[in-house]
Amino acid sequence: MTVLALTLALLLVPVVTPGPPPPQSARANPIGTAVLGFKQRVADYVKIHHEAESKVPKLSETNDPAKVHDREAALGAMIKSLRTGAKEGAVFGADFRVVLEREVRKDFRSRSAADRKALIHELPAKMTIAVNTTYPTELPLATFPARLLQKLPDLPPELEYRIVGHHIVLRDVTANVVVDVARNIVPTIPS
Repeated sequence: MTVLALTLALLLVPVVTPGPPPPQSARANPIGTAVLGFKQRVADYVKIHHEAESKVPKLSETNDPAKVHDREAALGAMIKSLRTGAKEGAVFGADFRVVLEREVRKDFRSRSAADRKALIHELPAKMTIAVNTTYPTELPLATFPARLLQKLPDLPPELEYRIVGHHIVLRDVTANVVVDVARNIVPTIPS
């Protein structure tokens, strides 16, 4: 082969230039992953709540407290029957519990001692609480700290956060059922 033919042959060979390296998989934010998991478990619970509502007669009159109570009890019983295998921590999840505990403790550290004592004083104490039980109606519902509530994931209207002793409770509002409990999250306040 002549030099000219060899040069022409080399010019016709396609040149492969290396492209950018393949992107490395971005690591997931563990807090974001925990919150997304919690939100999915909450959405799964809300499906159960709606299924239970479809199986319980609707309340047509709301002026009679006995009828309101009866419907609440019927809805609560239906939810409990649909969640017979419900376990503590199943909705909060171990990963979100860590996030929840961090936020609660950070909130309490930022409060004055008087504010912490006032908050704890308002809370029901020494109350036995468990998943799939009825939240005691004889106890007042203490206000959940607004500043802390802003730092937690929003809940659908069917659910609310509650503090009971040193625990955070996820409560079904219309069925008055304890959906989940995260134990020993709220710090002890020194006297």
